[in-house]
Amino acid sequence: MKILVYILAFLLPPTLQAQQQKFITEGKIEYERKTNQHAFMEEGSMWDEAAKKSMSKFVTYYYDLTFKGDRTLFQTGRDPEIKQSKFWGVFDSENTIFTRLDSNASVTQRNIYSDQYLVADSLRKIDWKITPEIRKIAQFDCRKAVGRIMDSIVVIAFYTDEILTTGGPESFNGLPGMILGLAIPRMHTTWYATKLHLVEVNDKDLVAPRRGKKMTGNNYRSTVKDILKEWGTEGARRQPQLLL
Repeated sequence: MKILVYILAFLLPPTLQAQQQKFITEGKIEYERKTNQHAFMEEGSMWDEAAKKSMSKFVTYYYDLTFKGDRTLFQTGRDPEIKQSKFWGVFDSENTIFTRLDSNASVTQRNIYSDQYLVADSLRKIDWKITPEIRKIAQFDCRKAVGRIMDSIVVIAFYTDEILTTGGPESFNGLPGMILGLAIPRMHTTWYATKLHLVEVNDKDLVAPRRGKKMTGNNYRSTVKDILKEWGTEGARRQPQLLL
């Protein structure tokens, strides 16, 4: 059988061989998330204006997305080279998210202050509109798509069909390839892939998180809304961060 495969590969035209080789089904992607933390500060506040002078405009985190076929695992990655001061209103987003794209299911380990939750849910459904715009991200030509979550929050994504897994950072998915760039203007935050590691991925690399108080997605969303009711307008502003 192997001999037959080698013969067929030899007989394929060079252009067709290149097409066969370019599609990627497993590996690890590093994402850099940047949040404009000055945008979360109140205009005209003496404390916030002073804080802007001592804190960098952007705060940066790194995440890794390990993928193989229809499974992905998104989790925190390396620390930034320079330790950054973070405004208290900027979310940490230390979620660990395991997805099975073929069965429309996810398991997410989430932290809200001192409490840890293990949330079993279906994948987020996003009505994407694909545009002609192309952008180069991590050496891949990525096509732009625009979607909407939580009724009113606009999401801008850039995906490549050279990576066949239809996932992306956090819990975003549903495009004809891997999402390498993501922006949520209302949250003043972007996620962009910095590099792709073409590594072999084994089952032990794609294990769902197991620790935390177990609940369904609907129960978790209700819990978040109840917690943030006591925060008034600040709670309403923070809600999208905790439901991302």
